[in-house]
Amino acid sequence: MSKQPSFTVSHLSVSLPSGKNVITDISMVFESKKTYVIMGPNGSGKSTLANVLMGNTKYTVKGNLYFGSKNITKMKTSDRAKLGIFLAFQSPIAISGVSVTNLLRAAYQELHPDTKKRDIHVHNSVLAARWKSSDMSLSELLETIKKYALFLHIDPMLLTRSIHEGFSGGERKKIEVLQALVLQPKFVIFDEIDTGLDVDALKIVASGIELLQKNGTGCIIITHYQRLLSYLHPDVVSVLKNGIIFKSGGAAVAKQIEKSGYGNT
Repeated sequence: MSKQPSFTVSHLSVSLPSGKNVITDISMVFESKKTYVIMGPNGSGKSTLANVLMGNTKYTVKGNLYFGSKNITKMKTSDRAKLGIFLAFQSPIAISGVSVTNLLRAAYQELHPDTKKRDIHVHNSVLAARWKSSDMSLSELLETIKKYALFLHIDPMLLTRSIHEGFSGGERKKIEVLQALVLQPKFVIFDEIDTGLDVDALKIVASGIELLQKNGTGCIIITHYQRLLSYLHPDVVSVLKNGIIFKSGGAAVAKQIEKSGYGNT
C-alpha cells in the first residue's frame, strides 16, 4: 500500500482584502491517520486558516501549501476536493431541493470516478444508468450511507430531505461528519464542529472523528474549547494566537488552556 501524502503548510501568511494581516508565517505538517487540534481565542485566525487550506480566494496568501510533493497554493477549491481535502463548515448552509443522499451520490462519483465497467444492481434503472464510479456499486454506496447514518444516530428520514433544511444544529454537524465518512477524504478539516452540540451529540461526533482516523483520514479540528477533546485522543494540539502558532504539544496543552485560559498560556 502506497504511503498517504502529507498536507504541509509552509511559512503561510494571510491577509484580508482590507490589508489587515490575520496569519503570520506559520508552518505545520499534517499526516494521515492522525488527529490535529488547533485551538485559539476569537479572532486568532482559526477559521481563516480553515478557509485558506480549502482554497477560499477572498484572502491574500503568501507562503506555500503542499499536498505530498504537489504545490496546491493556487489550486481551485474543487481541485483540492478531488485530491482528497474536505472542509466541514462551522455553519453549514441549507440547499433546497438537493437531498442528503443525492448530494453524496453526486460527490462520490466526482471523487471516485469510473475507471472500469462494473455489474450494477440497483432497483432504480435511471439512477443506475447515471452511476459512474468504479469503487462500489450504487447499491453499495446507499448501504454505506445507511450504515454510517445509523452509526451517527441520524434519523433515516433526514437522508431524503433537502440537506440541512430545517435540521437542528446537532443534525447539521452529524451530517457533515456523515459526508466525510462516506466520501473518504485523505484530510478533513472540522471548523468548530463542536459548536452548539449537547453532550450526547458531542460524543457521537467524536466517535465519527475517531472512525475517520481509523479509516486512514487525517483530521484537523479547529475549536475554542477543550470539551470535545474529552472524547478524543489528539496527536498534536496547537494554539493559534494573534495569527501565530503560540504553542504546540500533546493533549496536555488543551488541559492547560482549560485550566488557565488563553491569556496565561
